[in-house]
Amino acid sequence: GNRMLGKTVTVINRSEVLGRPLGAMLANDGASVYSVDVDNVYVQSRGKMFDTKKSVEEVCRESHVIVTGVPDPNFNLDLSWIREGTVVINVATDSNVDKESILKIPNVKYVPLVGKVTIAMLGRNLLRLYENFHS
Repeated sequence: GNRMLGKTVTVINRSEVLGRPLGAMLANDGASVYSVDVDNVYVQSRGKMFDTKKSVEEVCRESHVIVTGVPDPNFNLDLSWIREGTVVINVATDSNVDKESILKIPNVKYVPLVGKVTIAMLGRNLLRLYENFHS
């Protein structure tokens, strides 16, 4: 599909459970996806992953959507990297942003925590995706 065509998404988590599958689904739907991990940033594009020299700050500033999934209570996304109108989704068990401060950025849409039903649906959709491409 192309529902995300022309959109830039940064996923701050490259785990096998969350970051990689989410990045792949978004890239396969047309988004330019930056995959951020502790040491580096990659670009995902329809089944491929490439190294980039861009910093986390640069890719966040370019993004229409930022997904945080850092399993560290001490991690906080630098809010100066978020532009007006960005959608920020926290999927970590701890909040990866300062909740009060992020809402002061004009037109930001913030999803503070993803619930158990959302996680179950993500798992269901991931299984469907696998079955569609491997059956």
